[in-house]
Amino acid sequence: MSEAVCDITVIGAGPVGLAAAYYAGHRDATVRIVESLGQLGGQVAAVYPEKHVYDVAGHPKIKGQDLVDLCVEQGLQFGADVHLDEEVADLTRLAQNGEELLALTTKSGKQFLSRALIVTAGHGAFEPRKLELEGLDDWEGRGLHYFVKRKDVFKGKNCVIVGGGDSALDWTLGLQDTADLPITLVHRRDRFRALETSVNEARRLEGEGNVRICAPAEVREIHGDGSIQAVTVEDTGSGETYQLDCEALILLLGFHSHLGSIADWGLDLHGKRQILVDPMTMDTSIPGVYAAGDVAGYEGKITLISIGFGEAAIAANNAIARIRGEKVQPKYSTD
Repeated sequence: MSEAVCDITVIGAGPVGLAAAYYAGHRDATVRIVESLGQLGGQVAAVYPEKHVYDVAGHPKIKGQDLVDLCVEQGLQFGADVHLDEEVADLTRLAQNGEELLALTTKSGKQFLSRALIVTAGHGAFEPRKLELEGLDDWEGRGLHYFVKRKDVFKGKNCVIVGGGDSALDWTLGLQDTADLPITLVHRRDRFRALETSVNEARRLEGEGNVRICAPAEVREIHGDGSIQAVTVEDTGSGETYQLDCEALILLLGFHSHLGSIADWGLDLHGKRQILVDPMTMDTSIPGVYAAGDVAGYEGKITLISIGFGEAAIAANNAIARIRGEKVQPKYSTD
């Protein structure tokens, strides 16, 4: 099935994809959004809707879902055509009515035709990293968590968080008003990868007795009858082990990610998980195909939402210039 031709198809409906839809629509381009998930908002909405985001201009802090809601309002105001639950498969070129078009086929068999394509698919498909514990999967749905989607799930519970990155520290702080205190944070190293201010705040809360930091340490065993009731933790510095009460074991170890079918389109890649782009234009190695956000790679790239927003503007304006055969111009959005 072929849809009507549009100017720009955006792959991915996260904040960056919605920003690309806004910038293209603002330039009076017709836009289509194709998203593999069943909802708008991408990974932000699917994984951490109640987590605070701190690095978006104009918001000292904002919950992920609130940010998504604003991005949806902004991105869809020009009538973008949205297709959810559509995982992309193949990309080909075809000639129609005297112009060369990009034909995007999804795994459900739909075909979408457009004059340009902007890939904003984050790091592509992702799945959580797991601990190497025998029988770990048996505890899913019984106290084992890989995301914090709703804080009220953890109300009044003994929580053990495993990880040393931003998500682990953010939820050690973010569940202070919800979980039973102290919240235990287990990390295999004594140094954390998270933002320095978050680590400092966790240390301050440790001094007040609201956080227990176990580092360097690792979870060695899970105990419970029907649901998780305790975990055994090893102090990897001394080799000593001890048992902690635990009703919710939250593993925030990052994700394994891959580009999926996009990796088979013949695009030049930057590493294994990013599409190589020219940061001046966000062009990929395939004419008419652009990328923005975490999926776009180049030397010195910083993967922040705020950077992705800027890349979305660059990609959309360059795509429109190519379609219309004109010089790149932003067309300011102020009155």
